[in-house]
Amino acid sequence: MNRKRLTALSASCLLWMLCMLAACEQENYDKGDGKYSRLVTAFVEAPTNQERQVVYVDTDEGERLALNAPYTAKWLLKADTTYRAVLYYYEEEKEAVRPYMLASLSTATVLPVDSFKKGVKTDPVKFESAWVSKTKKYLNTGIYLKMGTSENADARHIIGIVRDTIMLQADGKLTAHLRLYHYQGDVPEYYSQRTYFSIPLKDIAADSVRFSLNTYDGVVTKTFPIK
Repeated sequence: MNRKRLTALSASCLLWMLCMLAACEQENYDKGDGKYSRLVTAFVEAPTNQERQVVYVDTDEGERLALNAPYTAKWLLKADTTYRAVLYYYEEEKEAVRPYMLASLSTATVLPVDSFKKGVKTDPVKFESAWVSKTKKYLNTGIYLKMGTSENADARHIIGIVRDTIMLQADGKLTAHLRLYHYQGDVPEYYSQRTYFSIPLKDIAADSVRFSLNTYDGVVTKTFPIK
């Protein structure tokens, strides 16, 4: 069951990577006064209405942004559901913003270490960034995965989050220790591709998180207050 949950995460991760790749190409080649130079980017929660449309989003900065027109996409499958996403928008109006694209953003479920019956995989990644949202709802992480075309149709990255322990510090505060689970999954390592994902923090009963991930340059560990 755990493997199914992780695999589902990896599939949406790969979808998000394709969206990010397209967006990065636009940002790299449309500078100056081009139409993409005025794009603003925000990590958001995007609730849908009964028609599976998004009419506003709540940003990681704690701001609510109204959209100037209802937005819908094929990946917004359910009505009255809140999705994790990245909003690219034009800040042209005082009362509302004009969305350019709303891209799905994967969320990584935190699972206790004993959920991984076959052990914790820590295949290396390239670390880019990690930060806690201003709202304290998410730990956002940016990494690069090694990619390539494989003859194996089942080859895919599998990503998850392992909760090891919760430690009591000398000052009486609690720190939750989290690790990145990453299985290369027979994907060739020809080139690097960037992806982002969010770790929900609402169910972590601690004052801070200590997040570790194995990289090609060794283990990287970052600690963040979450209260």
